[in-house]
Amino acid sequence: MEYSIFKDTLVDMPYPEIEESIKQNACVLLPVSVVEEHGPHLCTGTDIYLTQSLSQKVKQKLEAKDHQVVIAPPFYWGVNSITNSFVGSFSIKPETMTTILLEILENLKKWGFKKIFLLNFHGDFIHIKTIADIVAKANEKNIEAYFLIDSNFISRMDLNKDASYLVKVKLDPNKANLETNVIDIHAGATETSWMALSYRELVNTEKAKALKPTNLTLADLQQWVKGGEIAKNITPLGYCGNPSNIDLSKIKTMADIIAEKYSAEIINVCSH
Repeated sequence: MEYSIFKDTLVDMPYPEIEESIKQNACVLLPVSVVEEHGPHLCTGTDIYLTQSLSQKVKQKLEAKDHQVVIAPPFYWGVNSITNSFVGSFSIKPETMTTILLEILENLKKWGFKKIFLLNFHGDFIHIKTIADIVAKANEKNIEAYFLIDSNFISRMDLNKDASYLVKVKLDPNKANLETNVIDIHAGATETSWMALSYRELVNTEKAKALKPTNLTLADLQQWVKGGEIAKNITPLGYCGNPSNIDLSKIKTMADIIAEKYSAEIINVCSH
């Protein structure tokens, strides 16, 4: 059970402990991701495992600075609009995702939690846009929910850049990805290395080392994001990048930097 996504979450806490955390004005981290194919070397739960791993690291950073925090049960029924032709990629409608997540947020508010931060490790633009819309709707219901989002996504998507519920995390693209020689955005060097660091039991390292870089061009990528059979034909093995470039030392440093940036933004929100 060492790799359980429920580890360190409310699921493993008796309810009196949850009540006590509310009395201590703890904020909530809510991991939101998907179950999706990740090539022949990684499990389909990669994105939610990594979102949970990031949440755990952020929690450690916050607690080290005397900020009370709990992690909600991970939500993994998100949108897969690119890999939806692969077995193992659950395709959930945005409206379904919206209904369930809003009710989860309503529960957390009803219990007394004041600030809720959503974290995501899945790069699908429709999925990201859905989370942003959900957080906007939550705030209309007087639920103080925030979406921690890489500022690089903000600049590339049609989102309300001035919305207070979108907490921009400034990540250097060259320091948030291990592989810079090829386009590496799905089940490549970064995700494979982070999984090997946090959940080595779920990584087929031998198979990953034998995989060749996909070497997609920007034109290929523009077609790939259309999803369906188009994406499957471009990446028939279900990965985009260079999975063989596993570097545990670099990913450990990178994960620590990312967690520090996320925790700093949460502290900034909580201080106002």
